[in-house]
Amino acid sequence: MTIRRCDTARAMLIKSTTAGLAIACAAAATISIAAQQTTTSTTSTTTTSTPPAQMKTFTPEEMAAMRASLPEGAARDLAIRVCAQCHEPNRAASLRLTREGWEGVIAKMRGLGAQGTDAEFAQITDYLAENFKGEAAKPINMNTASAIDLEAVAGLLRKEAAIWIAYRNKNGPCKALDDLKKVEGLPFQKIDDRRDRLGCF
Repeated sequence: MTIRRCDTARAMLIKSTTAGLAIACAAAATISIAAQQTTTSTTSTTTTSTPPAQMKTFTPEEMAAMRASLPEGAARDLAIRVCAQCHEPNRAASLRLTREGWEGVIAKMRGLGAQGTDAEFAQITDYLAENFKGEAAKPINMNTASAIDLEAVAGLLRKEAAIWIAYRNKNGPCKALDDLKKVEGLPFQKIDDRRDRLGCF
C-alpha cells in the first residue's frame, strides 16, 4: 500500500510539473507574439519623410561666368538656375537639336528631378530650341537602310528588319511606303507611325 501511494504521489507530481511547464511555455509564447505585434505595429506606423532637396544658389560672380558661355535671351538666367543644379549649363552649347529633341531633353531632366514649373520649362525649351537649333533628321531609304537603321529609326524588331531586308532582296525595292502593307510578318503600323522619317526612293 505504501509503495502504491508513493507511485500515485509521484505521478501526480509529474502531471503537475508538466502542466506547469506547459502553462509557462504558453505564457512565454504569448508574450513573444505580443512583443512582435507591438514591434510590427510600431514599424508600420513609423514613416520616414525625405525633405525636398534645396536648390543651389549662385553668387553674382558664378552667374556672370555662366552667362558668358551662353547666348543672350529672355530665359538665359532661368536656364542657368535650373540646369546648373545638375551640370554646367554650357553643355547645351555642344548640342544642336530640333525643338522635339530639346523637348525630349527637358522631359528627361524633369524625370531626373529638375525643379521648375511647367511655364518655366516651356521658357527653357524655347530658349534652347532658338539658340541651339539642329536640323531635322533626314528620312531613311527603306530600300537601302541597314538593319540597325531599320531598328533605330523605323522601330522594327531585329527579326522584323530581317523580314523586310529578305523581302526587298527577293522582290525588289518599294516605290511607296504603302507597298510594305503586303509584306507578311512586317508590322505596317510601325511604318505608318513614322512616315516622316521613312521613305522609298
